[in-house]
Amino acid sequence: MGRHERVAELVGEDLAGLEVADLGCGPGRTVRALLAAGPRRVHALDRTSDLDDDLLADARVRSGLADLDEGVPLGDAGLDAAVSLNVVEHLASPAHHLADCHRVLRPGGRLVLAHSDWDTALFTSSDDALTRALVDRFVAAAHGPAPRSDGFMGRKLLALADASGAAGAPWAVRGVHVWADGHRRFDDGSVAWKVATAVLAAAADEPALAARAAGWVEDLRALAEAGQFLFAVTDVAVVLERR
Repeated sequence: MGRHERVAELVGEDLAGLEVADLGCGPGRTVRALLAAGPRRVHALDRTSDLDDDLLADARVRSGLADLDEGVPLGDAGLDAAVSLNVVEHLASPAHHLADCHRVLRPGGRLVLAHSDWDTALFTSSDDALTRALVDRFVAAAHGPAPRSDGFMGRKLLALADASGAAGAPWAVRGVHVWADGHRRFDDGSVAWKVATAVLAAAADEPALAARAAGWVEDLRALAEAGQFLFAVTDVAVVLERR
């Protein structure tokens, strides 16, 4: 079971008749997992329209464009549950995002706030010191295409919920879940490959380190071909209930 399925399970194993939302849905892996629990509707919102075609064709899915920095484009107290997975690190005000999630949920509604903690990224490699240096560089940089990031966000979710409450949008914490799924693949498009590509990008502005990073990636590929490679990263999910 991957992170999308785990997060969907935390929303609820039986969502029959409920109105839910996936905030920052991407191609829709969490949407797909939510649909398996039978909700009446899933609002799939993101900045760009990347939702898989079969999900766009599903009558239960309502796709919409949303700049979550500007808020969740849904009415007050209309949702039974929502997911925000790997979103808040990219927002100008994570606390504002939680306050807006509070607004769109009915009293007693559930928010599963989840995030990878990138500082925990584990790569099998032949050079542990270089791996540590590259991961540190990746965490400190704006990893990926987004202008903002926080490689320590996973461990900050509880504090973020407290900040939301202090600002007038209180939550009850109903659970905290932590896991690290292991991945052995390193072919193009795999999870480990995507993160390693972002690590490369973080080292690109220092030529000597960038050259070593390129060799590091080839080492990871060779280890994977030999069956010796492992990648994992810690994911944190906080289950919140709107007070």
